[in-house]
Order: sequence, then structure tokens, then C-alpha cells
Amino acid sequence: MTHIPALLAMLDDPDPTVQEALLNRLSTDAELLNQAWVCAHEQQHYPTALTELVLRCDAEALVDAFAEVDDLESGVWLLPRVDIPRRDYRTLGMRALDQLAERAHAATDAWGVARFLCDDCGFSGAVHDYDHPHNSIMTMVLERRVGLPISLTALWVLICRRLALECDPIALPGHVVGRWRGGYIDLFDHGRKVEREELDQRVQAVGEVSAAPYLAPASDRALLRRMARNLVHAYVKREDRLRATIAHGLATA
Repeated sequence: MTHIPALLAMLDDPDPTVQEALLNRLSTDAELLNQAWVCAHEQQHYPTALTELVLRCDAEALVDAFAEVDDLESGVWLLPRVDIPRRDYRTLGMRALDQLAERAHAATDAWGVARFLCDDCGFSGAVHDYDHPHNSIMTMVLERRVGLPISLTALWVLICRRLALECDPIALPGHVVGRWRGGYIDLFDHGRKVEREELDQRVQAVGEVSAAPYLAPASDRALLRRMARNLVHAYVKREDRLRATIAHGLATA
């Protein structure tokens, strides 16, 4: 392993011939590639060429794993691997959700959870840089306290489930809201209560007649695929073809 740090340094070499030789070796030596990635993780330094090679090597297995997932809790920890692969996002992510649920234990309904997340914890919609991939990745939403409507609603759902509180995610065209026994909640807009008429207005703005066809609770699988589609869009906007292609594989798995 003593030579691995030097190998990583060489991967930062701007000379394409140096990188090509190293990548050719790594692509044919799975153990060496794994050692290089472990070292990169320890240093918290991920050379672009190495990261892209690992993403390519892991893409098929990641798509297969995502295709087998039916529950939101498992799927949200696979999506971050499109950003940085081969990390255990589940352990730390579930611990963070458990801690939030413990702090929200006094909430008597899903509305109380929304108030806790938005008022006490400061979660809010990503008004600026809306299309950034991190707004669709739960680990980054937890860290940055901002996200898309779907990722914030998914967070709310996961906390409510820990507390055995009734809640539903409602997937409208272009927007996702929550529903509880007292009505609708827009987690993107500071957990604001939303009237049924506003949902109709939202879908009418994109050419639909009524929100009625979209008011059945979205399944976990539907939410995960939609989150993956958002990642496709985000990476396409950044001209990151590799990650966009992998995210598309997840969205269609």
C-alpha cells in the first residue's frame, strides 16, 4: 500500500499519457483499484480519472442493486453512489434520521414533524441552484439542510415512519407535497399548509385539468425513480455524461 499515495498523485498529472497508462493498469487489476480507492477515501481526495473509472466499474452492480430495492429507506442511500461511489452512506444516514426522529419525538402528528424539520432544523427548499445534484441526494440534504420538493418530502416521510405517524407523499407533475390527516404540506415552502385548490392550480399550470388523478399516495419505488430522474437532469445540466448515464440506468431499472 505504500506506493498507492504516489499512484494517486500521478493520477493528478495533467499529462494524458501518464493518466492513460495508470488507468489501463487499474482497469485490469481490481485489487489495486480497490486499494487506490480506499486510499483516496482516507485522504478525502478523489482524482477525477480514478472516480470515473470506479463509477464505470460499479455502474452495472449499482443499477442492479437499485432495481431490487422497493423501500424508500434503502434506495435513498444508493443514490449518493452516483456522486461518490463505494461509500457506506446507509449507516451514517440512518443514524442521522434516527437522531432527528428522537428529537421530534414530541410531535403528535405529521404536521408537527414538518414544523420541527422546517422551524427547528431549518430545512428549506433549494431556491438557489435548484438543479444542483446535491439537492436530490439525501446525505447532502441532511448536511446542507436544503433540497428539492421530493427529497424534503422523502425526508419528512422517513421521519414520520420512525414515529409511526400517518403521512403520504403526493407526486404532482413538477412538484411533490406531503399529505396528513389535516391536509397538504409543502415541505419545499417551509412546511406551509397547502389547500386542495392550490394543487389544482399547480397542475393546470402545466396543462392538466385537475390534481385528482395524482392524489393517490406515491409508492416508494415511484419516488426513488423520480429522484433518479432528477439526478439525470441535474448531471445533464452540468454536462456530466457519465453520471447522467448511470442515473438514467437507475431511473429505468
